[in-house]
Amino acid sequence: MNKLLTVVVPVYKVERYINKCLDTLILPDEQMDLVEVIVVNDGTPDQSAVMAKEYERRFPNSFRVIDKENGGHGSAWNRGVAEASGKYLRFLDSDDWLTNLSEFIELLKGCDSDLVFTDLRCCYENTNKEIVYENHVMEPNHQYYTDTFDWEKHSSVYTDYNVTNFHKCTYKTRLLKELHPLFVEKIFYDDEILFVAPLCVAKTFISYNLILYNYLLGREGQTMDHKVMLRNINFKLQIRKYVLDYYSRQSLTSPFVKAKIESVLQSRSDDTTKLISGLSYTQSKELMRDVSSYMEKNHPHLRKGASYRIYDLSFSIWWLLYHYARPIWQQIRAKVVRV
Repeated sequence: MNKLLTVVVPVYKVERYINKCLDTLILPDEQMDLVEVIVVNDGTPDQSAVMAKEYERRFPNSFRVIDKENGGHGSAWNRGVAEASGKYLRFLDSDDWLTNLSEFIELLKGCDSDLVFTDLRCCYENTNKEIVYENHVMEPNHQYYTDTFDWEKHSSVYTDYNVTNFHKCTYKTRLLKELHPLFVEKIFYDDEILFVAPLCVAKTFISYNLILYNYLLGREGQTMDHKVMLRNINFKLQIRKYVLDYYSRQSLTSPFVKAKIESVLQSRSDDTTKLISGLSYTQSKELMRDVSSYMEKNHPHLRKGASYRIYDLSFSIWWLLYHYARPIWQQIRAKVVRV
């Protein structure tokens, strides 16, 4: 039977989480035959891959474990895309999990859109706090065309800002294969290319109002932890340059798609400056000078936002404001949002 959905799961040091992740991919027999789960063992030194192979033994027609040398998250994703045979493909990190997969499979049976958007739930480890990001700006179950949909007119901070991020998006496999290899290897934050690449090639999209992806936050050592991002800031900058340069090579004709992507890129650029402010005064000054110069030379129309304006006015004011005042404001805002 032809596969309808491929789920790519990279595995590296996730003994604690892998069973919960893979258990959510087990469906009734009639649906199980429609799903292909590609577990990519990225040279994990623990028992994660051994645990995953038990699922391969139990469900040989649906689960497959691929062993490879360690090459990083992007390397595992590239391998998964190359091996995928399903009509659609979605990525699932092995410390996260899916819900409502059975309902989603039924929806995919009648779908032919290039991109499929679903809702996201963020779950905080060791707490009962959850935040659900729903899509309120797109009519559910209605197919849209990417080049005529006014993304910016319908944008909202809690809806479609990161709608093509892998947490909220399922992709037609053919599109990703045409872009292969898309992900930078041996580096963190490789998934940021998905903010841009899908919209550059997709023609149609649809949105379903169901929570599919459950994103675990607050895990010690997680790459999205602010302290970890500061330690890996060179990776963050490398990836964002890669995404910016990727977009500059595209020949897009739709003003709506261009406006949407550039809005995201501008936001990412502004976010980069705020991340840099977390370093020491001397480190921030040197790195910010390099980033500002790169943006001015290569992407001046995206060198916008309040942080750049304040930086141009005074580096010292910029650093004091973002290094000290912004973290306090974020803590206050987080408490208000999560109440």
